[in-house]
Order: sequence, then C-alpha cells, then structure tokens
Amino acid sequence: MKPYNKGPLRHVAQRLLVGLLLAWPTATWAQAIVATLPVGGQTEPSVAVNSATNSIYVTSCASPHNTTNGSVVVIDGATDSTSEITAGICPKAVAVNPATNKIYVANLGSTVGFGVFTGGSITVIDGVTNSTMAIDDQHAPCAIAVNPTTNKIYVANRHSNDVSVIDGVTNSVTIVADPKAISPIGVAVNPVTNKIYVVNGGNGSSNLGNVTVINGADNSMITITDPNAVGPNAVAVNSVTNKIYVTNGGAYPAANHGNITVIDGVANSTTTLSDPNALAPQAVAVNQTTDKIYVANANNAATTFVGVVTVIDGSTNSVTTVTDPNAQFPDAVGINETTNRIYVTNGGCAPGPANGCGPGSNPGSVTLIDGSSNSVTTIIDPKANTPEGVAVDPVTNHIYAANVGTVTVIDGAGSATTHTIGVLLAGTGSGSVISVPRLGIGCPPTCEESLPAVAMTGLSAAASAGSAFAGWAGPCGGTGSCNVAFDRDQFVTATFNLTAPMQVAVPNVVGQTQTAAMTAIMDTGLIVGKVTQQSSSTVVSGDVISESPAAGTNVASGSAVDVVVSTGSSSGGGGSGGGYGGSGGIDLFALGALLGSLLLTLRKRRK
Repeated sequence: MKPYNKGPLRHVAQRLLVGLLLAWPTATWAQAIVATLPVGGQTEPSVAVNSATNSIYVTSCASPHNTTNGSVVVIDGATDSTSEITAGICPKAVAVNPATNKIYVANLGSTVGFGVFTGGSITVIDGVTNSTMAIDDQHAPCAIAVNPTTNKIYVANRHSNDVSVIDGVTNSVTIVADPKAISPIGVAVNPVTNKIYVVNGGNGSSNLGNVTVINGADNSMITITDPNAVGPNAVAVNSVTNKIYVTNGGAYPAANHGNITVIDGVANSTTTLSDPNALAPQAVAVNQTTDKIYVANANNAATTFVGVVTVIDGSTNSVTTVTDPNAQFPDAVGINETTNRIYVTNGGCAPGPANGCGPGSNPGSVTLIDGSSNSVTTIIDPKANTPEGVAVDPVTNHIYAANVGTVTVIDGAGSATTHTIGVLLAGTGSGSVISVPRLGIGCPPTCEESLPAVAMTGLSAAASAGSAFAGWAGPCGGTGSCNVAFDRDQFVTATFNLTAPMQVAVPNVVGQTQTAAMTAIMDTGLIVGKVTQQSSSTVVSGDVISESPAAGTNVASGSAVDVVVSTGSSSGGGGSGGGYGGSGGIDLFALGALLGSLLLTLRKRRK
C-alpha cells in the first residue's frame, strides 16, 4: 500500500531528509537474497509460514474491484518451488494452524461501493493435499487469527461489524457481535488465556475506535476504549506477559499523530504510549523472548517520509525510535526470536498498483534491525516493488517479504555477494543520473544497479532545461560527482529544483467532503492550511463551504489553501480546527487516502 507533490513541500522534505540520511549510523550482517519468486496479484499481499511443514502461503489479489476468484501461492521452503491454489474473491489475509496443518484465507470479496463488499468467503486449505473448501462470509472478511490450542479461528468482518468464529473441527460458524464496534480490521489471539482481541477502526467521527475482547470459552465479550486513541488498526499479543499492544493511526494533520495502546490482559486497563518522532503507526509485532515490541510507522513526525520504527521495552514501557534512512512507508513487521532479528517491510513510493512506482521513486525495501543494538541494515531487492507483508520461519532462518507480484526470499544466515545501489530523484525540477564508467544506471529509466560487494561506481547528475541540480543526499553530499561503494544496499538521492517557482491553479473544492478536498488540494501541488468549522443550514456536515484563495487563482506551488467545513445546522457556532470533522478523527479509508495523496504528490515530478 502506499503513498506525495511538486513544489516546496518536496523541497523542504528533501532538505530535512538530507540531515537524517547523513546522521544515522548503520551496520551490516550476513543476510542474502536467495530468490525472487513470482506470485501474481497486485494489491496488499499477505504471507504466513508453517514452520512444521516448511511451507509458505502468500495471498494474491488482483484488485478488490474484480469479481473473479483470486489465489494463494504455496512456496516449498526447501526448493523455493511454487504451486497455486484457487481461493475466493480478493484473498486479503492468511493464517496457519500448525497443529492441524490447515490454512485459513480471508477473501475480502468485490467492492460494490465505498466500503461495501460482496462475495466474501473463507477458504480452508488442507496443508497435506492442498484441497480446499469454502465457508460463506459476505461481510468483507479482512483479518484472521488462529488459536491452535482450541482449534478456533477468528475472522474480522469489516462490513458487518462482527467476528466469525470457526470451529476447526466442523467448520461451523458462530457470529459474535460487539454493539460498540465499527469496522473490525485486526485480530490477535492469546492462546494461554484464550482471549481474542479485535481492533475496531471506528468511523472517524462519532466512534473513534475501540478493542473488543472475546472470551474464547463462551464467546462473551467486553469493549475496551482508550480515550487517547484514534483509528486502531493493528494488534499483537505477548502471551508471556499477558500484555496486548494496539497501534492507533491517529488523525493527522490534527494534533493526534497516532500512538500505541497497551492493555493489561488481567485488569483490562490501558496505558497510552507515544513516540514523538513517529506519525501514523500501522503495524506491530512482539518478541516474547526479549519482551520488546516493534511498531512500524507510516511516516515520521517531521513528515519527511523517512521510515521510523518504534521499539517499546515491555518491562518499562520506555520508547526508542529506530530510523532506516533508506526506508519509506514501513508497513509490516516480522520477528525471528531465535536470532533476535526484526524485519520491517517498507512499501516505498506507492500505496498500491494504481499509483505504481515511477523511475526514480523509492521502490521499497526491507529494514533489518539487530534486536540487541537497534542498529539497522537495508535490504533492497532490485527485482521487487512495494513490499507490504513479511513472515519469518525461525526453523530455517528464512524471511519472506511479500511484494506486489513477487516474494523476496532472504537467507538470514547467508552472505550477500552483491549489493544494490538505487537512485532516487527528488525536488521540484527534473534531471537524470548516470553511473560512470559502468553504464548500469541511467535514471530515468534504469535507477538501480547490483554489483559485487567490492565494487565502486561513480554517479553524475545532469539537470533538465529549466531546472538546476541542488545536490546529493545519502552516501554523498554536495553537487560534484558521487562515488559509491557497493558495501551495502542503499539509496542515493539526487535533487533537482526548478529555477523559477511553478504556478498552479487552486482547485475548486467547495461542496466536496473534507477528505476529498484535502486530497484534491495536495494532488495539485498545494498544501492544506487552516481548517475552520462552521455551522450551515445549506451545506451538509463535513462538506466544504468555502476556500481561500478562491478556486482558479494562480499561486506558487506549495502554497496553503484554507477551507471552511460545515458542521451542519445543529452544531451551534463554528470554531477553528485542524482535524477531520467535529471530532478531529479520521477513518482508515480517509487516512489511507491522505497518506496516499501525500506520497503521490512527492513522486509526481520524478516521472
């Protein structure tokens, strides 16, 4: 999934990015890409491992708009050979029961309107024969978790605001509904306590999200609400300490930039943790051996799009920020507790196939974190694009990163014989970069090169007409030539700026929803300024009443556009704000649209 524009927004972001790139220490360990396997599919792949059989399962959804069945690709971990199993429409999530060797796939179905789906189902795969059976679920099943102790499977249904509980023996289904839940989107199980934790994203206004706790013994439930949380989106459990960790996406650009809720599994009390360096947490994983928790954040607090990972010490709740200067849009976390290595996929420039990655955009990467020191290594697969899921087999020490259309197989004990250098193009202008004397890089269109670990290459930048080369960032600085050693995977950024400010017309957003208006403003190369809320008897609540400057006015790219948003006729007086709607919250669709628009803005001038 992921991600922004022309003009000063990118220019300022790039200058902030330079400091981070030059200041952050990195390290290297034995890690080698051993295969890049084609798996098909185009949107939000997910992956799960059965360590008992050394089999890996990857969902493959062409598009949520399709009405035809998708598939699950099965990788034989011993040979890296693949086979394909037909699943339902748009396979979205996958989970394994290693005790029964059954695999469960949540098929989202086909969208027939905003947030409305049809044709959903659960595919049950027999891990021995690869035969399947289907369980009907028409309510947009989007997340799934297994309790191997009780052989129960829990499916979050986003459309119907409930959870399907599947008996693994009979495949019978029981529906559990929390009346306080809206948009269940994540689920995790504590097999020790037989408690199930479902995160509900809410609707961004009257309901900002909460967590449903299901007692697996009798399906009774309670609802836990963190008053500091907006938009819960992911959950992980430490069954050793009986602590539960929930990431909350927040309501950027409002004051709430996201945080983490810690639930005490005994008392069901909550503690809210915040990383001041992070923005929009969206994935979480637990190392039960070290009692460390790792949170992937979509952005950093400076909104420079350098990926950050929040590390929580479970014993003290203290927070540390880990930064990979090559990472953009971290989106999934996997942990090898045996080696104490953490793997974070970074989606790069695009939230999905509709946007794609233009030449010179960040194609994505994997960040390897040493759990003992928090030092990082970047892994770049030159054959991959937009990593969005990761799973680890601790038995073989192989790591599987699910990209759009491929899976990268990493040997955690292997030694890389080559490294990849990628060129990123930034700034308000345009230009090209070539490698000399080798001609492996001519960017655009060829922006990556892999060479033996002892090699060196030189990079030379040339600005297009009307632009000027502003300098390098990453392993090089200044405006001269850039000599790079292939001693690690890394990106080099070349910034080109226009020699004169670019003028753009303010779009007409009056009458649009606030989210749609913000997207339109940023897609034009402008930024959202002051958001004021005002009552209106003629404009629907949440729609834009007026904008300033007026639509059609020519302004410099990167200028701010102020908007006035209706609170409806019954809300009383208006007031200043900077958030989404009267509550300052935003639902996950809106957050995704906002982050997607921002990243799209950053990459448009790279093409």
